[in-house]
Amino acid sequence: MSQNIYTMGKELDLKAEQEKTLATPKLSANAILRMMFLSMDILYGKGRTLPKVLVLEILARYPYWAWENGAYKKLSRLYCGTRAVPEKSVRDALRHIDMGREAQDNEQWHMLLWADMCQQKNIRLGWFKHFLLPRKMTFVYYYLTRIMYRLNPRWSFKMNAAFESHAEHEYMRFAQEHPEFDDEPVESIWFDEFYPRQKTLGDLIRRVGLDERDHMNHSLAEVERLCE
Repeated sequence: MSQNIYTMGKELDLKAEQEKTLATPKLSANAILRMMFLSMDILYGKGRTLPKVLVLEILARYPYWAWENGAYKKLSRLYCGTRAVPEKSVRDALRHIDMGREAQDNEQWHMLLWADMCQQKNIRLGWFKHFLLPRKMTFVYYYLTRIMYRLNPRWSFKMNAAFESHAEHEYMRFAQEHPEFDDEPVESIWFDEFYPRQKTLGDLIRRVGLDERDHMNHSLAEVERLCE
């Protein structure tokens, strides 16, 4: 299995990591994701904004919830049967539950951070674009992921890796497009207790981008593990 380098909890040169991301091509997205990304560009504009990345984070939580929920249901199916339960299937399910819980919490903190930033900047979030539409999009994304997880878990992990690759690049381009963010101090009620404190808005955007890289690498590692 390939050895991915994870960044969470490490002190890094965030600008160097930004350049590393931008020098690396995105993972190829399937038709589901291409349609999702196109829809977001149409509905929220092609430009990168705080309200748009807030919607991205609302969506990002749902595959992890789908894995956790799907793995619990898998365990129930296994233990409701009359045959011996295969240890590997149980260990896979338990690992997916842990992955789902940890990653969806991290994505949730991203969502709360961007909501806080929008509030601090007095950015108005409309009911239609930031309540109704995200609910419809997450409903579809969740159940597509659940179906893929049930049929072949590798499909869902590969799709999530591509989603997170897209998110990583979006954040790093967002920081690149706004050098003024590096001169803007940032504060949030969610720092320290739930998320590592960052000095500037530019660093916060880069740090969240690195989280997405870690999620991508975790998903890719799981695809490899399931192929063994």
